[in-house]
Amino acid sequence: MQAFVRNGNILGDLFLPERDRANGVGIVWCPGLPNTPTAEDMSIPLSNAGFTVLQARYPGSWQSYGKFGPSSSIEGAIQSLELLSKGSTIDLSTEEIVEWSLNRLVLVGNSYGGAVAACTLAVSDLADSAVLFCPLLEPAQQNAELTEPESDLTTLLSYLKRCQENVFRDIDENEWNEFLVGNSLLNPPSHITKLVNRKLLLIHGKEDDTIRSYHTERFYNSLIAESNDVNAQLLVVDGVGHGKQLRAKTWDFWVNWILS
Repeated sequence: MQAFVRNGNILGDLFLPERDRANGVGIVWCPGLPNTPTAEDMSIPLSNAGFTVLQARYPGSWQSYGKFGPSSSIEGAIQSLELLSKGSTIDLSTEEIVEWSLNRLVLVGNSYGGAVAACTLAVSDLADSAVLFCPLLEPAQQNAELTEPESDLTTLLSYLKRCQENVFRDIDENEWNEFLVGNSLLNPPSHITKLVNRKLLLIHGKEDDTIRSYHTERFYNSLIAESNDVNAQLLVVDGVGHGKQLRAKTWDFWVNWILS
């Protein structure tokens, strides 16, 4: 079952499994940038596997209200967790009540959304774990290695404002620039001490030249350096680049990790 739902500023698609297949796990999907409203591989397939999945738009993007930006993206993820924790809401398309029952919530993020998922896990206790695919963990260190070029984040804002001004709205340029240099709530390294005991799965493709895998490996090593009792796991996958292919190739691994 699919419903169109709202909580606060965020609107999104809620995918509910058949009651006899529901596993009691809710997933909040945090997409990368730019994005489309839903990621097909992260919706119905997960619902068919028993998960309850919410694919909400970040505040200020697509149908959601408010302003888009790094901090509001975290606020949107928290509002998504709050919605799933309620167990019922109104389907805006039918005006009927939809209900579900969950035992725990998981954040799953890709690229920019990986940073959103990590930071949301650090500042909120609503989720018990997070899966981060090719995450943007070190925005201030992006493209710092001249011998390993990767996507230039400094061009992203102008692209969003020039080509997708009606999709990602009212971006504060000062806030965005602070995000790029690591002076933002959306800066995973600043949350290391809060994340060290949280359950994290970090997955990165070795052939990723959008965000190099060494960022994720360095972040994982920072967690280990903080404590010998970390609750994080790192998987670096050979022969895979950025995005959907990484999720598909590791599907069984990360789905079983969530269930465990």
